[in-house]
Amino acid sequence: MKATYTLLPEFAPSQKPFLVKKIVRPYFSTDFHFHKECQLVYVLSGSGTRIIGHSIERFEEGDLTFVGPNVPHVWYSESRPDEPATEAISLALYINPEAVCDHLDALTDTIELKQFFRESERGIRIGGEKNVLVTDILKRMLSQQDRQVGMLASFLQILDQLLDPGDLVWLNAPDPISSYTAQTSGRVPKLMHYIQQNFKEDITLQQAASVAGLQIHSFCRFFKTLTNRTFSDFLNEVRIGFACKLLQQSDLSVTQIALECGYTNISYFNRCFKKINKMSPKSYRQESVAKNKPSATE
Repeated sequence: MKATYTLLPEFAPSQKPFLVKKIVRPYFSTDFHFHKECQLVYVLSGSGTRIIGHSIERFEEGDLTFVGPNVPHVWYSESRPDEPATEAISLALYINPEAVCDHLDALTDTIELKQFFRESERGIRIGGEKNVLVTDILKRMLSQQDRQVGMLASFLQILDQLLDPGDLVWLNAPDPISSYTAQTSGRVPKLMHYIQQNFKEDITLQQAASVAGLQIHSFCRFFKTLTNRTFSDFLNEVRIGFACKLLQQSDLSVTQIALECGYTNISYFNRCFKKINKMSPKSYRQESVAKNKPSATE
């Protein structure tokens, strides 16, 4: 199930910073896709399985999620032959993060907002009181289509709520490499770049320590302090994260994927995968594919 890039036509003519719309369909079933715009989605009616990045969860009426830019995602309706079909209805707020920040740069500091958009690539589920508050604002925006100032005010209220971490549940763990590449100098970005380029190979402690300019014992202490993981555990997380992408986006066999990720021992690959994802690679792929064939693009 390979993710496909989607161009949202509503943004193309005018480079709008955001737009909101109500989507009514017989069922949720779209291509596993991604786009440069962020997407806040509230499910008014329907249930099933949603996939955001590596996260696979069941959704029900009232589900509110935020999908960051270029994150593969899809919602699948649940099929229950013994019950009448439930119409799939959702509210969607699409946000062009670059356009929004460009517009707001003249008015305020957007560093925090830009950081949020970067981190939102992990996907977010919004619960608690914030779910109710954001949903109310989202519904209000639908009735403000002809009141641009009011709509802008509501949009800014939603951004304000998203910047407050309360009631936000991150759906995917942060990428283990990008979490440490914010530094622009020194041994850390150099080491992370080396791991990114070579994780498919057999990287030894000696090689990693040499890139960092440290002796092995010093490197082990340095790396554990930096990441709170051993080098071996960290390397496995990078490899298994890549395996998840291949399981979702390719038709390669599990054995081929293990080899692509740098594992020559398939049993060890399966153990590492299950330790990190709490399920086997085969089960992960089955859940990713879900129960329905995708059709139209959202």
